[in-house]
Amino acid sequence: MGVIRLSFATVTALAFLLFASASAVILYPTRQLGGGVKEEREDVVTQRRLSGGPGSSPPNCRSKCGRCKPCEAVHVAIKPGLIKMPLEYYPEAWRCKCGNKLFMP
Repeated sequence: MGVIRLSFATVTALAFLLFASASAVILYPTRQLGGGVKEEREDVVTQRRLSGGPGSSPPNCRSKCGRCKPCEAVHVAIKPGLIKMPLEYYPEAWRCKCGNKLFMP
């Protein structure tokens, strides 16, 4: 039968790994894998919903629609005028809307 001889560096590395993994299990017993990432994403989604979506915040449309009321901020797609082929994506911008009319904020 052969005798297995381990070098001092190998034994030290194995002891360190055993100690580190035992410490991690003892110090963080209630943490679930990936739990922190999910909570962080939920916070970002909630923040985007509160601010009206990704990008800039809605403008103040007070007195931007002339005498028309109620004047409220809306997200609209801006179609480029010089391109004749249909696009799948249009940039979005904030406009002030009153009835069927759109006004610049």
